[in-house]
Amino acid sequence: MQSRFTVSRDLDSSPSANLLGTGWTSRQTYSAYGVHFALQSNTLDGIALARPYLPLGWQESKGNRVDIRYSLYFASNCESAGGECHQLFAGTDRIAKSCDSRQILHALAEHAQSAMLWHAKTALFVHAGVVGWRGRAMLIPGQSLSGKTTLVRALVQAGATYYSDEYAVLDKRGWVHPYALPLSIRSVNGHATKRAIEQLGGQRGVEPLPVGLIVITHFQRGSRWRPRELSPAQAMLALMDNTVAARREPEYTMPILREAALSAKTVQSKRGDAHRIMTKLLNELAV
Repeated sequence: MQSRFTVSRDLDSSPSANLLGTGWTSRQTYSAYGVHFALQSNTLDGIALARPYLPLGWQESKGNRVDIRYSLYFASNCESAGGECHQLFAGTDRIAKSCDSRQILHALAEHAQSAMLWHAKTALFVHAGVVGWRGRAMLIPGQSLSGKTTLVRALVQAGATYYSDEYAVLDKRGWVHPYALPLSIRSVNGHATKRAIEQLGGQRGVEPLPVGLIVITHFQRGSRWRPRELSPAQAMLALMDNTVAARREPEYTMPILREAALSAKTVQSKRGDAHRIMTKLLNELAV
């Protein structure tokens, strides 16, 4: 699979410096998980406006190394008839155009997180819910709508520590690090609301943990919990199916997935109500 994200190396010589024939009056560089980003804007407050939309883990950095560059152009006459639109570029590719600045900033958030997940050099991102319990982590791999957020929330309500409901961040040892995004709680009509774990009475983890239990499951109404244990090879395949960049550099990703799979017990089963199995899972992790 080829990356769809534009990569550049030199901030000053990039063609994006002359996009729209404008000058970029504010610039800042960031780094996250070994990837270096640049953000530039044609307005003095452009960077400040964008900062709340930057992905979790981004930190300001210094230096000229840039892997991915974003350019935010805010039009001064966007609301007038025939006026310009706000625009967002990644490298020289325009990825968003709108008279609603919030749409531009949300496009930045989505694209920047995807770019970070794909290009990360010091961690591997797996679609999974994660909780901690008595010094070890439980991974619940799964894509959106598999029910992992509901199960993570139930486990936290049972006393587990919250690490993530979206991505397991694995280091080279196969240990999992916190990526405590707000939980995406879906209503009966499918609308998702973001809630911080503290709003739900939970506590977020802060230290990396070894993986002790991998739970391969999805919600099916009325199903009984009948787990069967999987081999490390089967566990590794399940993790690979949910890894963002599993096939980008197999010589990098495969050893990390192997370490996680070998360190943990892996069980698989359909499940019904999350509250019926949360205690069983925590007891399994504590063994």
